Amino acid sequence: METDSVPADDPPRRVELSLRDGYATYGWLYAPAGDGGQPRPPVVYVHGIQSHPGWFTRSCGALARAGHAVLAVARRGSGENTVARGHARSAWQLMEDLDDAVVWMCKHTGAAKAHLVGVSWGGKLAAAYCQAVSGGRATRDQFVVRVASLTLVAPGIVPRVDVGWRTKLAVASSLVGRPGRLFDIPLSDVALFTDNEAGRAFLRGDPHRLTRATARFLFASRVLDWRLSRAGAGGLTVPTTLLLASRDRIIDNDATATAIRRLTGGNARVVTLNGAHTMDFEESPDEFLTTLAAATGY
Repeated sequence: METDSVPADDPPRRVELSLRDGYATYGWLYAPAGDGGQPRPPVVYVHGIQSHPGWFTRSCGALARAGHAVLAVARRGSGENTVARGHARSAWQLMEDLDDAVVWMCKHTGAAKAHLVGVSWGGKLAAAYCQAVSGGRATRDQFVVRVASLTLVAPGIVPRVDVGWRTKLAVASSLVGRPGRLFDIPLSDVALFTDNEAGRAFLRGDPHRLTRATARFLFASRVLDWRLSRAGAGGLTVPTTLLLASRDRIIDNDATATAIRRLTGGNARVVTLNGAHTMDFEESPDEFLTTLAAATGY
């Protein structure tokens, strides 16, 4: 598999994004393959807690070949970002950041709406954002509805792996006096992500993999959990597809499917594919890539 941050053929273009609080992040912009027909809505691709856009060149490329412009955006404090490493002020800030990426992509392409693809922890953020868009009782102004569909790939909504109770107590005690205190993200074993040795070698050597996060970020992540667990049944109204990996060691597949069916009022399409958690790293990911591209065909 490729170990560079961008694929060797038809590489994407690096773009800079300024978030609403002035934080400077980046993304990889993939141009759509097209035949001159009606352009498909663009895709905003949201990575996981440890990952960054360089992990998902295969799936972003597949979406581009299916005719979508794709923006794989790097979360603040992750990937190649060194400012405020592993930090976010709040769950709301993370959702605002995602909103900024969606707005940027819609303006860049001239589209009214974009598809969202959220992988692992990024699926939790994308689902919380869409729930706020489509029916959440936010205490601030609602986001404008710009989401055409939501695809969740092994989303971190009901994980098998979590920080221990001692770490949870330490995080709680750090929130007032030391919100920037760093804690290990409990995903140090690369075997959790993939069974493919080439993928594991890539992860072990990845200098941009995020291994620690601040107390404030971890609390913000917990708030995203609370938003989804307390959302009313059917509160997620955008067309939703859930893709699960059959050999996932990070996500509880059955509990995740139950949670998404409740959130969507039973309207989610649920597909289980043969693979480990990060299906981009499968030795032969064709089934996943084909299914992912079809999920954005609304």
